[in-house]
Amino acid sequence: MKRRDCFFGLHFDYHANEDTKDIGKGFSPEVLERIVAQVQPDFIQCDTKGHPGYCSYPTKVGTPAPHLMLDLLAKWREITKKHGVLLYSHYSGIWERCAARQHPAWASRGPNAEASEKMSVFGPYARELLIPQLKELAREYEMDGAWVDGECWAQELDYSPEVKALFAAETGKDPDGLAENEKALWVDFQRQAFFRYVEDYIRQVKAEFPDFEITSNWLNSSWVPDDLQITDFISGDLEPTNSVDSARFDGRLMQSYGRDWDIMSWGISFPVHHVKSAVQLMQEASVIMALGGGFQVYNMQDPQNTVKDEWAIPIWAELSGFVRSRKDFCHHAVAVPDVGVLYSPKAYYGCMPQSLFWRNNPYNTELNGVLMALCDTGRSVSVLHTQKPENLSAYQTLIVTDFTQMEEGVPERLLCYVQNGGKLLIVGAQAAENLSKVFEISMEKGTDQPVVEILGQAAKTELRCPYMRLLDTPGTFQMNECQVEGDLNCHNPPPTIFVAGQIPSFAAYRFGQGTVGVIPVSFGSSYLQERTWALKKFVMDCVENMDIGRAKVNKAGTVELLVTEKNGKTYVHLVNLLGEHRSQTVKTFDSIPAATDIQVELTLAHTPKSVKLQPENREISYQKTPDGIRISLPKVELYTIVEIT
Repeated sequence: MKRRDCFFGLHFDYHANEDTKDIGKGFSPEVLERIVAQVQPDFIQCDTKGHPGYCSYPTKVGTPAPHLMLDLLAKWREITKKHGVLLYSHYSGIWERCAARQHPAWASRGPNAEASEKMSVFGPYARELLIPQLKELAREYEMDGAWVDGECWAQELDYSPEVKALFAAETGKDPDGLAENEKALWVDFQRQAFFRYVEDYIRQVKAEFPDFEITSNWLNSSWVPDDLQITDFISGDLEPTNSVDSARFDGRLMQSYGRDWDIMSWGISFPVHHVKSAVQLMQEASVIMALGGGFQVYNMQDPQNTVKDEWAIPIWAELSGFVRSRKDFCHHAVAVPDVGVLYSPKAYYGCMPQSLFWRNNPYNTELNGVLMALCDTGRSVSVLHTQKPENLSAYQTLIVTDFTQMEEGVPERLLCYVQNGGKLLIVGAQAAENLSKVFEISMEKGTDQPVVEILGQAAKTELRCPYMRLLDTPGTFQMNECQVEGDLNCHNPPPTIFVAGQIPSFAAYRFGQGTVGVIPVSFGSSYLQERTWALKKFVMDCVENMDIGRAKVNKAGTVELLVTEKNGKTYVHLVNLLGEHRSQTVKTFDSIPAATDIQVELTLAHTPKSVKLQPENREISYQKTPDGIRISLPKVELYTIVEIT
């Protein structure tokens, strides 16, 4: 089996350090045998080297943990090999404290030449330690690959004299004397060096061990959105809290690359150790499975006693059964083009010219919020990557969010898409301003204290975010433009906010054979951080006004809808979003109420031969509509799949 065939896995690590005592003293092969037999994972990832830099096995290359009493890795390999389970290394790459102490010349340096505990991608670390150790794991332990941790998100800008000299030689510029508009060159120089570092160590390891599969975690993701074909697979780990919404965003972005990918959920809360229930993990897994990805769950390895939560093995087994029963209808399925949100790596980097990689940067945050809002309207929404060739005309509607830069040719492609009959929804003040000339829309900037009251069909909500004034249009929906007396950030006494005038909050324009809709307010961040029913309803009003989506579910925001294709069949995925996953005061829970009275409307070119519920394999009835079918379900407990042949 190769990683692309894997659907469900377990991840264990413990990041051995100099104070980790009695490693392996109480290891029980019976416990590991029980995990493999009861949970039946396709693969396991176990500890080999964490961020402290000490190896949890008797390495002959680097520094073993000082209190090793047993070669744990050999035991894990023996048992997993016996049962045909793949074994991958959890290995910390750039974040390497031990090597930084032993070889300070390998470490990156800060602006004041202070040494870091992160490795420089320009230095000999990969050649001297990382590559030899990965080869050691492949040769001595016959491991199947490595999940390299502590990479893109751990990298820091390197101000070493050697790096500055390399930059000067390549660009002819002194990094200490760059003008403000040139500083992005320095950052991109280091970013490209990171890509070369990853590509080089993977290439060198695979030259000797071609079947050893490697990923650098979070490469090709919301952290590093470039369409790079460097790793064998894409992988990362979700936010430990509110992992459901993390999966909805990160999963869609990983899906957009069209490669093999999986996502890891935390089986415990963080930072305090509380074990998640099977139901909580099933909900997180459901979002990922619906998107076509593989799923793995993290639990803590115990350096003395095999795993920390032996008592939770039945939880993992229950989760495994739930996941495996749905594999045939999910794994490697592709999204049916319907509502597509454009994702631009150039926009991602353009909003943070002095940072290497940052998942929660302004572009990602705004796009994430808009994506969640659109998904909460009950539409089937996927992400389109601007660096990948896409047939835009296949999508019923495209959405563009705020951006400072965009790949060359994208505005022209959007113009052609609309002229030929497509629907484009522009969301955000910056996006509206940047595309106003392309689509001949007259507008001007809003006030410096951006406060508006959005007026939907039957609700009003205040937003404090940038906006544009749409001119020469009555607009479909309105917003009150507000003025502020007092300190907007003060809570006691609060500022006085009063209406100064009314302007459009949404307008739709005919353009060529298509339609351009504009919401000139940057509401994404607000939706993400302060989700309100009134803002959700306003977005729904706009979506319904433009008649967005070929697939719709009535319980918007309660049930996630995604339509995919696999093996010539159409699959309608319905994931229950109820429960306490968004609460910051609830770390774990074991109950999710069922979503009831569900109706799905789907546009289809042909009358179905059969409609079944999976994994029950049960035929269900449906109603014909002028454009397709309507399916009624009394409830969705957690994750229901409708299979249409």
